[in-house]
Amino acid sequence: MMKRMIFTAMLLHCVCAGIGADSLTGKVTDEAHRGVAYANVVLLALPDSVFVAGTVSDADGCFTLEASAPGEGLLRFSCLGYHSCTVPASGFTGEVTLREESVRLQGVEVVAERPVHQQKDGALLTRVEGTTLSQYRRINDMLAVLPGMTFTVSGEVEVFGLGTPVIYINNRKARANELQQLTPQDIRSVELITNPGARYDAEGKAVLKVYTLRRDDGHALLAEHVSEQGRRYSDYETLRYDYWNRKLHVSAYYQYADYRSVVNQPQSHELALGDSLYLYRNPDQGDRRDTKQHTWYANADYELTARHVIGAKVEGTHTRDYTFRTGNLAYGWSHAPLAEKDIDNDYLNRTDVYHANLFHNADWSDRLSSALNLDFVYNRNRYRQATAETSSGDRLETESRGKGNLSIASGQLAFDYRPASGVQVGFGSDVSRVHTHNELQSTADNVAASLYDEDEVRAAAFADVSAEAGDFSFRAGVRYEYMQMKFRDRLDASGNLTHRFHNVYPSTSVSYKRNGWSQTLSFSSRTTRPSFRQLSNAVYYSNEFMYQRGNPLLLPATAYKLEWSISHKPFYFSASYTYEKNHLSTCQEEEAENRIISTFCNYGHIQYLKATLNIQKTFGVWHSSLTLGISQPFFKVMYRGEPLAYNSPNCTAALNQQFTFPKDYLLSVYYAFYSGGDLESVSIRPYQMLNLELQKDFFEKRFSVSLKAYDLLRTMKFREEQREGNLRFTQTEDYQLWNFSVSLVFRFNQLKNRYRGKNSSASDMERM
Repeated sequence: MMKRMIFTAMLLHCVCAGIGADSLTGKVTDEAHRGVAYANVVLLALPDSVFVAGTVSDADGCFTLEASAPGEGLLRFSCLGYHSCTVPASGFTGEVTLREESVRLQGVEVVAERPVHQQKDGALLTRVEGTTLSQYRRINDMLAVLPGMTFTVSGEVEVFGLGTPVIYINNRKARANELQQLTPQDIRSVELITNPGARYDAEGKAVLKVYTLRRDDGHALLAEHVSEQGRRYSDYETLRYDYWNRKLHVSAYYQYADYRSVVNQPQSHELALGDSLYLYRNPDQGDRRDTKQHTWYANADYELTARHVIGAKVEGTHTRDYTFRTGNLAYGWSHAPLAEKDIDNDYLNRTDVYHANLFHNADWSDRLSSALNLDFVYNRNRYRQATAETSSGDRLETESRGKGNLSIASGQLAFDYRPASGVQVGFGSDVSRVHTHNELQSTADNVAASLYDEDEVRAAAFADVSAEAGDFSFRAGVRYEYMQMKFRDRLDASGNLTHRFHNVYPSTSVSYKRNGWSQTLSFSSRTTRPSFRQLSNAVYYSNEFMYQRGNPLLLPATAYKLEWSISHKPFYFSASYTYEKNHLSTCQEEEAENRIISTFCNYGHIQYLKATLNIQKTFGVWHSSLTLGISQPFFKVMYRGEPLAYNSPNCTAALNQQFTFPKDYLLSVYYAFYSGGDLESVSIRPYQMLNLELQKDFFEKRFSVSLKAYDLLRTMKFREEQREGNLRFTQTEDYQLWNFSVSLVFRFNQLKNRYRGKNSSASDMERM
């Protein structure tokens, strides 16, 4: 079946072979060849089926049964939610497959405590099904409490010290908004890989893999309404329908979001040019934002045979984003105030994104499987910015209008071959072509019109091999990528550029597991490519003195990372060293006039030392989790002709407390403290957050009501200072994230949205 291919990578980590005359090893899997955790394995004597020995499979489904003459008698395998299976011990081949039960059990109380987090070959595997994690209302709230994950100051979720991860859903590469279409009740487990290997796209410093549940056949419906009251009122409505039978799955989704916010963003700039110091103060700058978004998708996949699955998916998003910004800019020279001006800025942006995917998954034999995915993406963007600057009765009005079109065509073909038990070879290739067309017109004197195209062609091939030997497992791989980037200025051909890159990205890891201890040492190399806006030559107008533009000369950054991780029962610890050359970051263009033009540059290198510790334990109705993290950067820039080091560490501590009470009440308390420190060339001051949520389920969890207080202390404020080039910049980003919300969710059957294609263009889509 197709699912055998999807989870083969998990199989190779834990397929066991016989290790002695008095023991029997193997693996318990489901119909998708995923390891079944905590399955009972019992050896029964013949002819009367008397109990001889027993054990329980680990988190990967592997087991070792210690008994004299284990090859005699019967082996019985059983697990909650699966049909039991009995096979002759003499004929056991090392793997047994359990079929899921179609009857839903109700009123079952799980008494035994099982670890929520497990280390699996350097990755952190978190079990969601059957834990309090599955009862969270939103996916981001659940992800933020996982070891190594944290909230950003804008309310998003990222990997501590690594930024936004590349997302896979059931081994299908996905965009961040696809993840938001799931609920924690849909999810079986989550796997966080902080040092990805050659199998994954070379872009992305971390990978987040989400595995979802399969429910009973039939119809399912989810309807949700969320009301949020902060500085302003926002609401969200979601509707999802699923139909599933043994061969066909059809799903449709629609969400409408009306998000309204207030942002305070006071700024100050000090620009040193020669003996002159230019000062710009904007202490009252703030935004009122109104965003309306429609998101939808429809997909279907069909099993032609038990070994061949085909499918198609179409999705779209329409966003209307309106921002009204006001501020008072005081500007002067060498500490002598010269003038003030009031600045009003209207910004309207309309974006449409359409995506289509076709796939074919096949098991050609018990040893060989393949996955073919074809994608096409079209993005259309239209925006208008009107700025009015008033000073001493004079009024300067400027207007900028821009539009852009982007298309992505991509394909991916991957194979998995299993030549022997415990050995797997993976190989494949992917290609993509990206074309962008952008236009910009402005009435500002210092902003020239721009009209340009960008084309990017990428071709990649990868191969990796993994094997097990006793308590050890090994993986090694290499990925080759060729990329050609062309920039064509339609107004000035002298600005045309062509870049070609040939890169090889090796990776390797060795893991050891014994007596409950798991540890992995791994090495990988990755890349970070500039976004399409960073590569453009367009100039964006802020006010008379401040502009931003891209840099077509940017090069991709390449990072090399060495990581060690170890876990045992409630503890998980990881430490890593990263060296990144051609580091991408913001910088300032040299100007002879009193104008501040920010752009993007490649720096020589940046280095990091990072460590994360997680401890989690359950005491009756109380589940407690503590995560500690530290990131020590080593980075230098030039400031006013002198080198300046940004080496201050930043630390985080997150404490998540969950209390499960009778009658389906759940109380969650989340607190996080961020020490501040240096992030590239920016120094950040400390901040913290506190969230409270009370949830109640009704009608056998078909209907849920949630009350939540987000950022209760109102302390999620990003206060930063940057000194680079000739500029000293300070800013406070206060997104006014605090709010009180009510969520109402209705579920009928709770079928899972389980589209089985893969998105071969997700990394390019994220760069839009």
